[in-house]
Amino acid sequence: MSGKIHFFKNLSPMAMAKFAPPASTIVIFDRNLLKYIPGFRKWLNHYPHTFAVSSGEQLKNLESFQNICERIHRDVGGLANQSWTVLSVGGGSVGDFAGFFASVYKRGLTLVHMPTTWLAAIDSSHGGKTALNLLGAKNQIGSFYPAKYTFLVREILYALPLASIDDAVGELAKIILVSKKSWPIKMSRPASTRQLQAQWLWRCLPFAIKAKKRIVRLDPDESKGLRQILNFGHTFGHVIESALGYTHGRSVGLGLMFALEFSEASGAISSRRAIAIRDWLASMGISRDVNKVLPISVNVARKLLLLDKKRDARGTVWFIVIKSFGSVERRLVPVDQILAVAKYRGWVR
Repeated sequence: MSGKIHFFKNLSPMAMAKFAPPASTIVIFDRNLLKYIPGFRKWLNHYPHTFAVSSGEQLKNLESFQNICERIHRDVGGLANQSWTVLSVGGGSVGDFAGFFASVYKRGLTLVHMPTTWLAAIDSSHGGKTALNLLGAKNQIGSFYPAKYTFLVREILYALPLASIDDAVGELAKIILVSKKSWPIKMSRPASTRQLQAQWLWRCLPFAIKAKKRIVRLDPDESKGLRQILNFGHTFGHVIESALGYTHGRSVGLGLMFALEFSEASGAISSRRAIAIRDWLASMGISRDVNKVLPISVNVARKLLLLDKKRDARGTVWFIVIKSFGSVERRLVPVDQILAVAKYRGWVR
């Protein structure tokens, strides 16, 4: 699982160099950071081997992987060995890409993450999963390859727009809902300025990371099924993301809404408890506006559900239902049952 977490107030080349030595580190970074993060270019100049990539799901296709691998190999192929480090600087797609690259290049280099979105800081940079996409299906190729270190930089995260906060609350809500321990700070998103919301998220980070690590530690490579509770909201969320092109964070938030509706329809949760969770999700900024969430073709939804990595040969998938705050359960559910609820609730047509 993921290693040591380091919290920094700002980009600190001297402090970070102890964990990612500039002379022997391959930096794979989101090129947009050059425009949006003050001081990033100056910090980047401390590293001689830097490679800009364009973030997004297109980064994770095999053609992109080959092209960027060739760029890196031309530059450092004669220098790099297994003592080198890969430093991933970006959001979830950059982390997935760089993590997979680190896991296979030279048969494995040390991996360090510096997430530059709230979503990646809360979720994807912890837990050790790497991934590429295949034929339009998400995360079909990958490995379990934990980062040795993760850098969380307040200066970067506080500079992000409100949309980055909007995109993170789905994963934050998920980890709160599946966590059995009580949440130690205010569980509702402040209805206030971007700066105050960023301060709230920064305070949430250590608790969210600790809660995820607690689950990952029980089942680091998903061989026992215990870790699958972290997929709460993701089974149908990935359908929304692939079919409608919504961001991952927004899709997970909507996936939580669907999972709650499915849990209620299947009798896993009472209507009273479902209403309480639905109201709490609304306080986090997560709700379903039926006029803005377009219904998905049932055939497209079925195809995407059958591509789910948690599907078995009988056309069933492991689906996470919720019974109450802090109590979720893994159930083997027929795809047709998921689609029936989705059609009844207006998610598919």
